[in-house]
Amino acid sequence: MKNSFSLFELLLTLIISSTIIIFSSKYLKEIYLENQNIQNIEISKIDLRSTKIFLEKNIKDLDKLTFTNNNLYFKNYILLEKVNEFKLIKNSDHIEIFINYDNKITQIWEIVL
Repeated sequence: MKNSFSLFELLLTLIISSTIIIFSSKYLKEIYLENQNIQNIEISKIDLRSTKIFLEKNIKDLDKLTFTNNNLYFKNYILLEKVNEFKLIKNSDHIEIFINYDNKITQIWEIVL
């Protein structure tokens, strides 16, 4: 009787520990994928912020900015890739820039002249 109870305890422990390990690994996988997604979005935000800062620094040369083939070029050099939509509107006192980056982030920048 004692041996059968020990065997039952062992089986029960194995089942419980296996269940815990399986669900823990699934949870860790979800956390990893979510963190990877968040990291990619944050990298995209950094790219956009650096582009905005660059444009603010070179505000007098905005006429050398071109948008073709989902790339944004400045003086024929790639400034930003994966741009799906880009519009630049010049007014007398400010410049408004609409940008859609990789269909994930859409922003409107206003730069005062």
